Amino acid sequence: MKAYLSLIRIDLKLAFRQRVVIFFNLLMPLALFMIFAEINRTERSGGIGGVVTMVSVIGILGTGLFGAGMRAAQEREANVLRRYKVAPITPLPLLVASMVTGLAVYMPFVVLMLTVAHVRYGMNVPSNLASVLVFIALGVTAIRSIGLIVGAVVNSTQESGILVQVLYMSMLFLSGATFPTQMFPAWLLKVSRFVPAAYIVNGLQSILLRHETLWTNWPGAAALLLTTAVGLLLSVKLFRWEKEEKLRPAAKLWLLAVLLPFALPGLWHLYTGA
Repeated sequence: MKAYLSLIRIDLKLAFRQRVVIFFNLLMPLALFMIFAEINRTERSGGIGGVVTMVSVIGILGTGLFGAGMRAAQEREANVLRRYKVAPITPLPLLVASMVTGLAVYMPFVVLMLTVAHVRYGMNVPSNLASVLVFIALGVTAIRSIGLIVGAVVNSTQESGILVQVLYMSMLFLSGATFPTQMFPAWLLKVSRFVPAAYIVNGLQSILLRHETLWTNWPGAAALLLTTAVGLLLSVKLFRWEKEEKLRPAAKLWLLAVLLPFALPGLWHLYTGA
């Protein structure tokens, strides 16, 4: 436990010392939120809940894929991880510390965004506020676990950048975060059933707009929780301390394993036609 606490403390200090972390996890998402809110004139239309959902998902994808996936590859390539190799620790404390740091950096923005939404745009404080925060936290850990898998299977920072961009853009546009799924043709709507971020979008819309609870959305919450567990286990299995340790290109197929919790419901929807 001492190793976990020490690494979490070190990661948090490093994160909050970097201006780029503060900018991309707090200032830029807040600016995006206010821009979208003003464009949509949500103080008149009452659509602030949709803007909160959209910006939340954009932030979750950013902190999960870029914050975890690219950083892990950069640290291995810069021989930062090699320094920990001589310490009597396993990869798990390092990965758990990354997960906790991601939550600690992102969740204050969520609280700030909800505060601005209430004060500036007249959004009612959600009666199920705990469900909102817990579901967003589950989304952060799930996408961050996918990012950790990306960092584990790539052999260079360039590879991580390409893979992260592919995952980020596909999740962003196919989840319904930027374009409503009502605009999708039937075949694209079926494809979206396999996109992890779509479960985050649907869950947040259900909780924020329809005032449902976390329990009502237990299938999506369970899929996010299972993804977190599978992602951590696979990240430990594939962890490499040094950049000289290379994985075969086929190792990238491990990403499919961490996406399995979302593939099964997608297949079920295809089977039932729901």
